[in-house]
Amino acid sequence: MNFIKRNKGTIIAIAIFLVLVVALFQLKIIFFPNTGKAIYGNRLEGIENVQISNETYDKVKKSLSEDAVSKVTTKLSGKIVKIFITVNNDVSLETAKSYGDKSLEPFSAEQKKYYDFEIYVEKKEESPQFPIIGYKHHSKEKISWTKDR
Repeated sequence: MNFIKRNKGTIIAIAIFLVLVVALFQLKIIFFPNTGKAIYGNRLEGIENVQISNETYDKVKKSLSEDAVSKVTTKLSGKIVKIFITVNNDVSLETAKSYGDKSLEPFSAEQKKYYDFEIYVEKKEESPQFPIIGYKHHSKEKISWTKDR
């Protein structure tokens, strides 16, 4: 009993600290309830039915393997297929945009209706009109391009 009387302040401080820790933990659960769940939620439902194979990505690279295209890389992020195209410095804006349409040809109609596509076209050296970015939403038929600068 003497121990409790002598250390009353310390015991109260420890009790208050424990109550605060429990309260903060409860507040975290209330304000951040989705911690640990998938980033995309259920938006990727059915993706296993419309998967894109490596052969399709290789066909994209092969279809763009012209003299004016120096590098093509692809990346899949959730439901977004990103295609990065580097063209030579003598390529015009309209020609570069045509590479966007050409890069989508290897994909099936089912894949085009499921995935969104982002096409990044840049030149080897800096240019006032480049880079340009094209977007194709899964519900649209055409690519919409960033404004010409």
